[in-house]
Amino acid sequence: MAASDARRPRVLMVNHVGEISGAENSLLTLVRHLDPARFQVAAAAPLGPLASELAELGVPVSAMPALRLARPRNPWQAAGTWLRLRRWAAKLSVAAQELGCDLVAANSLTAGLAAAIGVRRLPLVWHARDLRAPERTVRWLIPRATRIVAISACVADALTAAHPAARERTALVYNGVDTARFHANRPAAQVRAELGLPDDAPVIGSVGQLVPWKRQDLFIEAAARIIAQIPRAWFLIVGADLFGEHRDYVAELRALAASLSLGERAVFTGFREDIASVMAVMDLLLHAAADEPLGRVVMEAMSLGVPCIAADACGPAEIIEDGVSGILTPPGDAEAMAARAVELLGRPAGVARMGEAARRRITEAFSAERMARLTEDVYEEALARGER
Repeated sequence: MAASDARRPRVLMVNHVGEISGAENSLLTLVRHLDPARFQVAAAAPLGPLASELAELGVPVSAMPALRLARPRNPWQAAGTWLRLRRWAAKLSVAAQELGCDLVAANSLTAGLAAAIGVRRLPLVWHARDLRAPERTVRWLIPRATRIVAISACVADALTAAHPAARERTALVYNGVDTARFHANRPAAQVRAELGLPDDAPVIGSVGQLVPWKRQDLFIEAAARIIAQIPRAWFLIVGADLFGEHRDYVAELRALAASLSLGERAVFTGFREDIASVMAVMDLLLHAAADEPLGRVVMEAMSLGVPCIAADACGPAEIIEDGVSGILTPPGDAEAMAARAVELLGRPAGVARMGEAARRRITEAFSAERMARLTEDVYEEALARGER
């Protein structure tokens, strides 16, 4: 696709890992909903589930090595990290040229760094999805991105605080949920039986990678308080240490559940591909992370009509209308989270009303179609600005 063909410019979606987590699910949702009359799509990503999903969508994929960058602890590590990044950036440059791309869309900070280094001739749109990224790195990338898509106002504010150039370059585009695709496709009774859940037990869940900042420890502490008042309750800890970087934390979570005498009532499900079917058996989702950039799992649960209780901070505070489409509690307060869960579960009609309000909230404000149309506008703005 030549850049001179203004009818359908080709966007190169860049991702630095091959596994599928929240950011990758957002990328796949975007690709499915981009208007093919406005854009063609290609991708550069490591081989793995993401590349396979993209290929099934008919997206040409240039295979890249995985690129996970840890913060260097000494000059030798820093030099090694820089060398790996430069090599990856060089491969990305070749991929962009071979695929005939007109615009680079980086799906992460790491992908954005590589694109800024290796593909300087093309406009760069960075999809900013983090609140915990190294500030120095963020400051370096901001002025080198043609446009920035922030997935929440919280992320947009953090970018502006890091570098004043972010103010004019950043557009707020919330992630969207594809409700036509994200739905339970297995009977609830079957899922309950598989997980060992009694048919009539209240089920409270936590969904996310098992990493410290997701605060599943707070969820388990809240679970112990809830079960003291609702002895029939069961708890699902859904997720895994996807990249194998937090094995100690996972062990600590299991030890905490044991020490609080939750026993079989705390079910660690591991990674699940049928996440919608698992969410659909939950009566409530509790999301304890206090610095969540947006909270895709919160939106997904709400789209299924599952009320969510989340920390009153960052992304979830932008999604949930407190007391209407969900409940917000003080960050880090397991006691408050448990109290609100007990209160809500004591009012089945209230659970149903809140679930319906949650479903409407996602349909009206966080649809995949809305995300795609706004993102297309950003891509066109970046193309109009031309090279960086």
